[in-house]
Amino acid sequence: MRQNVLLTALMLFCQVSLILLTQSCQAPPAPSEVNQAFKQEQDLWRAGASIYAPDDYENYCQLLAKTRKHYEKEELKIGFFRDYDQVKENFSQVLEEGNRINKLIEDQKASASGEIISWKRELYSKYQTLETLSFEIGQRTNSRELLVQADIIFREVDRLLSQAKYQEARARLDFASSLINRAENILYRQLKRYMSWEEISRWRKMAEQAVKKSKASNRPVIIVSKLEKKLIVYKAGVPIKTYQISLGFRGLSAKLYNGDEATPEGEYKVIKKLSQSKFKRALLINYPNEEDRIKFNEARKRGYIAPSAKIGGQIEIHGGGKDGLTNGCIALDDKEMEELFRLIPVGTPVTIVGTTDQNNKIITVLKREER
Repeated sequence: MRQNVLLTALMLFCQVSLILLTQSCQAPPAPSEVNQAFKQEQDLWRAGASIYAPDDYENYCQLLAKTRKHYEKEELKIGFFRDYDQVKENFSQVLEEGNRINKLIEDQKASASGEIISWKRELYSKYQTLETLSFEIGQRTNSRELLVQADIIFREVDRLLSQAKYQEARARLDFASSLINRAENILYRQLKRYMSWEEISRWRKMAEQAVKKSKASNRPVIIVSKLEKKLIVYKAGVPIKTYQISLGFRGLSAKLYNGDEATPEGEYKVIKKLSQSKFKRALLINYPNEEDRIKFNEARKRGYIAPSAKIGGQIEIHGGGKDGLTNGCIALDDKEMEELFRLIPVGTPVTIVGTTDQNNKIITVLKREER
């Protein structure tokens, strides 16, 4: 009887011990905040927290490391004795701080993106103005190459913005800005005399004198305005024909020597009619005249041109198309050149000026950009 009681008690003790041991091995689940925080850390790193919020991110990492240590210490305990309440609270604080930093990053990115987009818009507006101006005047200078490079960079900036690479985008815009400024300076140096009222007054006086000669002699005269790309025939002081023309790549510059591709300015006359020139019909003018020779010699004396440079000649009003290429001459469409060829006799005065309009649209644009 006594043995049965002892055996029963022993069995009961074993069962209770087994239950307690089983319960002690069943660890409570770790809080979901733990994995959320570990993932958050990676997300913040990918978002560039070390760049946009370096101090906050460093404090966050220290807080996370401290919280991780506490969690790992708790994990070393036998499951039944683990207490995750404090772990959950600590990781909740980490997540809260991480969310604050993430909001800070998003705000800074939005600010950076807006700043870059605004800067790009401003630069692109200036680029478009200069590109239009460069195209309008048809000048072959480094300004065109610089503007093409700037246009390529604008597309790179769009790509960098889509990738949130704001520092690189800023650097590329800074380079685009330098290219545009260099192009503007080239155009300004090339065209600054067109913004001089004194120079425009001189050109205007030349044109007025030519019209007076036409009125007094009842003969035709030709006035060429380089900036407006127009050739006007006057007779008896009245304009009877207007033609659109083309100049050389540096036609707006003041001609100094052979090969500079500039169209001369001054008072000339038709000295020969060429029925079979390189460009079909052509009117040869008497460039260089005495004034051109004085300018040439002075420029060579001052070192503006090489000692070996020649003054050149063979400046014509010829056909070939107003959109064609010419090398210091004045080009018209073939059909209009045929008409002009019949209309103009040898000896006809030809006055070539830069412009007579101080408020022409191209120079108005350049002045606005200058401000």
